[in-house]
Amino acid sequence: MPGTKTGLFTVPPLAKYAYSLNVTQSSRPILPCGNEFMPINVTGIDHSLAALNSAIKEHYLWAGDLLCLNLFGGIAGCDIMDSDSHLQCHFSKWLMQHTHGDTLDLNMVMEIERHHQAMHDIARTLAQAVIARTATRELVSQYHERQQAFIDSIDSYKSYLFAYRNQHDALTGLPLRHLLYQEFPGFLARCQRNSNNLYVLIMDIDRFKSINDTWGHNAGDLVLQQVTQRLKSATRNTERLYRFGGEEFIILLETTTTLAAQSAAERIRCSLADQDFLISGQPVKVTVTGGLTQVQEHEGLYEIINRADEAMYYGKNNGRNCCVIKRVDKDSCQILPL
Repeated sequence: MPGTKTGLFTVPPLAKYAYSLNVTQSSRPILPCGNEFMPINVTGIDHSLAALNSAIKEHYLWAGDLLCLNLFGGIAGCDIMDSDSHLQCHFSKWLMQHTHGDTLDLNMVMEIERHHQAMHDIARTLAQAVIARTATRELVSQYHERQQAFIDSIDSYKSYLFAYRNQHDALTGLPLRHLLYQEFPGFLARCQRNSNNLYVLIMDIDRFKSINDTWGHNAGDLVLQQVTQRLKSATRNTERLYRFGGEEFIILLETTTTLAAQSAAERIRCSLADQDFLISGQPVKVTVTGGLTQVQEHEGLYEIINRADEAMYYGKNNGRNCCVIKRVDKDSCQILPL
């Protein structure tokens, strides 16, 4: 591409090519709707870390390219000279994929984006100063400060991801009860913003002890993994699944009506009851009993779970393989469907 040599840099006319990556409108990722919750699981965290490491590697190459241009001259691309250079480098693709949607780590990613843009801005100013032969030690120092702030924000985010990952169950990959208590206020706030209701559904595998006693604990672990996969397949983007402990699971349901919550509970229960599980090659019936209750404003999660637990044990004592709802304004429990 022909260009005009100015100082150490050759600036190509209409420098609209991207460094190491052709970023075009058609290549930009399709992003999810902001009203949907994007579940973060162990696999998702691992993929995010791998993608982040790849993006960081590319950005180190960008920094090396900037250094070479400052020292030896060359062609300055749009990832350095454009006013939107922060959108032209490889790292911007990772940012685009993580700054949209209802993600739990959005604030930290936005902080990375802010430092990323600030670093690109000072890099452009430094490059322009080199072209004009007016570069100063102060400009170089400012670049290093913003680069360090960018690196620190990434390190903080990676530490957050590792800590978040450790709050997931090694056997099933599901978030554990500690994460449920951390995330619950955010889910409740989102439901209130959307003018929806929040329900807690607790599910317990029926006769799980007999599975362990009959087939062994390895078979019990396999059943837990298979149940998890069925539950994950049956839940939707607005429904959050946790392993609460032992053979118990909790699902947060965001719905507009109680009827919709009841329908969701039955949908999830039937996903297990309608098809046998395989243990040592033999078909085995595995079911769950669920307890459902609506979350009330200013109500503690401990109290809510106790109410759902009461409903679930009512179902255990009345035949199992069912979902039971317990309302705040009623002492009795009701087996679904009503």
